[in-house]
Amino acid sequence: MSPAQNSLAQREKRPEHSFRKLTTIDPMTRSIAKELNECLCGIVINASTCLHILAADSPNLEGARETARRTIRCSNRAAEAVSRLSALIGETNKSMTTAGDSSVSGSSK
Repeated sequence: MSPAQNSLAQREKRPEHSFRKLTTIDPMTRSIAKELNECLCGIVINASTCLHILAADSPNLEGARETARRTIRCSNRAAEAVSRLSALIGETNKSMTTAGDSSVSGSSK
């Protein structure tokens, strides 16, 4: 295979790789969105519970503290899910840009 044919073959493979990566994003995004939704629901429920505990005539401060800790854990899980999604989007954008740049530079030769 000549260098020109080899270069063409490599360029043809890159869009396919990018497309494969894009098709895996959708299920991953849904999974991360589901995880985020669970975390956000937990935050709301825990905050509501904490307010309910503190509004009692004789508030259970230890129960309120534990509920606040659960809220923090849910918040941290949500932040981690957002970080994973950001990393995933960044990797995809980078690979799409790389594939796009090489095909543009190759077509102008």
